[in-house]
Amino acid sequence: MMQSDMTSQKQAVIAKHGNWTAHNIRLTDELYTMGNRLVGDESKLQRIVQLVSDLQSKPFSELRILDLACLEGLYALEFAKRGATTLGIEGRESNIAKAIFSKNALGLEKASFVQDDVRNLSPEKHGRFDVVLCLGILYHLKFPDVLLFLQQMGKVTKEGGMIIIDSHISRQPWQARQHEGKTYWGKSFLEHPPFKSLEARLKEPWSSIDNTTSFWFTRASLINILLDNGFSSIFETYAPAEPTKPPNRTTMVGFKKPKQLPAITKQPESEQAQERFPWWLSWRKLLP
Repeated sequence: MMQSDMTSQKQAVIAKHGNWTAHNIRLTDELYTMGNRLVGDESKLQRIVQLVSDLQSKPFSELRILDLACLEGLYALEFAKRGATTLGIEGRESNIAKAIFSKNALGLEKASFVQDDVRNLSPEKHGRFDVVLCLGILYHLKFPDVLLFLQQMGKVTKEGGMIIIDSHISRQPWQARQHEGKTYWGKSFLEHPPFKSLEARLKEPWSSIDNTTSFWFTRASLINILLDNGFSSIFETYAPAEPTKPPNRTTMVGFKKPKQLPAITKQPESEQAQERFPWWLSWRKLLP
């Protein structure tokens, strides 16, 4: 495709769906989706690519990678460029249109995108993946939807695969939520005023699609949910660095492999992470 044609097509996408909001993709040496500058997701992209490269034993060409709530497609496109087969799921039509435009401009046949609610995720519908990316969506879902979504992520992750979560977390256990006899801690967060119409909510690129509130888990509760859903070990990532990452946001990696028990000692009583209640919140642990 000639650069002049690509520029014209890009302008047509912008005219219908608006400017790119976050993913500055280099389409040619001179043409970017947002401009020849650093926008902000570059550090996170470097972190995610390095994690997959370091922690997966397979070459990129043998990996099937899922990008949940893929926005404008940056991560799915980057891994397809490296040879992986990728699927991006995104709820907003405008973002899907931009992702498909970039895919076609770059000629990346191994990338595909579908418009769907990530809460519809299932192995029957989407298959299973070596790597599941959940970057910036978890904290936009309400309880118990967010918990059920995490359960489905466990189901679509292949045995021997991994999940990468980038999410805001609650730094204190402000509120308790119960599900199937277990208690999880975190806090509620307002996504939209209750009076805002669904049409208006869909136009907000940095909020949920429909729910007015979301639930942010504490670090310990998020770890425990992953352990409960088949992930054998959980890591937090600090490098490659993201200099602008706030203290209430984390990148976690979970591996889905058989759990190993000690062979020459007694089995530990629990592998669950413990909530840390500051003295001024210690009464909350007494809640049913």
